Amino acid sequence: MTIRDILTNIREHLQKAGIEDFEYESWVLLEWKLHIDRAEFYMNPNGEVKQELLEELEEVLLKREQRVPLQYLMGECEFMGFDFSVDERVLIPRQDTECLVELAVEDIRNVKTQNRCEFNNAADQKNEQKVKVLDLCTGSGCIGISVKKLCQNAEVTLADISEGALTVAKKNAENLNANVTLIRGNLFENIEGRFDYILSNPPYIPSQVIQGLMPEVKDHEPRLALDGEEDGLAFYRRIIEQAPDYLNSNGRIYFEIGAEQGEDMIRLMTDRGFSEVKVHKDLAGLDRIATGIYSRR
Repeated sequence: MTIRDILTNIREHLQKAGIEDFEYESWVLLEWKLHIDRAEFYMNPNGEVKQELLEELEEVLLKREQRVPLQYLMGECEFMGFDFSVDERVLIPRQDTECLVELAVEDIRNVKTQNRCEFNNAADQKNEQKVKVLDLCTGSGCIGISVKKLCQNAEVTLADISEGALTVAKKNAENLNANVTLIRGNLFENIEGRFDYILSNPPYIPSQVIQGLMPEVKDHEPRLALDGEEDGLAFYRRIIEQAPDYLNSNGRIYFEIGAEQGEDMIRLMTDRGFSEVKVHKDLAGLDRIATGIYSRR
């Protein structure tokens, strides 16, 4: 079987299995398992492949046909330009979530710049306090670790109820050389002190909607990280209610939200005393991030 035949075979199997992006994934599998990229393919499409490599490819292809996510099979996913380890203990990082990180990083950097302008001498700068960031429901750690990598002045804490998720997050922090603190607990349980930023991508899919999701999501990603209970807002309510007790004055909160949850989030945050509440769009033009500031009275 030539390389061309193999690529055709991969495409046909993925398409038959209902994989929407079968063309892209065919090339990924070819490069990952056979170590053949597009340039090598076009230089030698009629070349042959070692039998042991074909057997490895067939094993992975069978799992992908069963709708095991490609990222879990590969054990990694790129997020904000960094490679994160992932498995079925954590959600797969999405590009939509990068919008949250980008907004937070921009704000952290702006605040940092403003603070520097207030210093009069080197001693003041040396004693400058770090920006404290809490990544709640951290999962793989992709949000908090990315913030730490992009804002070295940030002091980042990752928190999750799942021991398995924290094991993955710890591995990612070590692999990416990110000095972060990890805490296990149910939302703010075991969290001490106050923060300048709380970032969170909590479970927000209504329970009854989950069964209708793609097989990759409903059958393989952790339900604990998906299920936002009856209306998808349960975790937002809990976090918003408790967050002021863990925010410094003028502390900021950033949530990833569902595309139809913007108005509810504005109401929930405003009712709790947050100001400058805004909903930001993702790259598809859908509501995706809700932000607000809490000014301590």
